[in-house]
Amino acid sequence: MKKFISGLIGLVILSLPVVTLADVPANLDEAVGRIVNPLFLALVAISIIFIIFAAYTFVTSGGDPGKTETARATLIYAIIGIVVAFLALGLYNVLKAL
Repeated sequence: MKKFISGLIGLVILSLPVVTLADVPANLDEAVGRIVNPLFLALVAISIIFIIFAAYTFVTSGGDPGKTETARATLIYAIIGIVVAFLALGLYNVLKAL
C-alpha cells in the first residue's frame, strides 16, 4: 500500500509541470504560479486523505498501543504536510508581491 501511495504521489508531482505548462506562459511568475497552485491543492488533498486514514486506524486499533502510535505518527506527519504546503504557498505569494 505504501509503494502504491508513494508512486501515486510521485506521478502527480511529475505530471504537474507537463499539465500546467501545456500553454506557454507569458512570464516566469505565471509559470511558477501554474505549478505552485495545483501542487498546493494536491498536497492538501493528500494530507487530508492521510488524516482520514489515521483516524480510521486509530478507531480500529482496539486499544493496541502499536496501532495507536502508528495512527498518531501518521496524523502528525499529515499535519506537518499541510503546514509545509501553506508555508510554501505563503512564501510564493510573498515573493510574488516583491
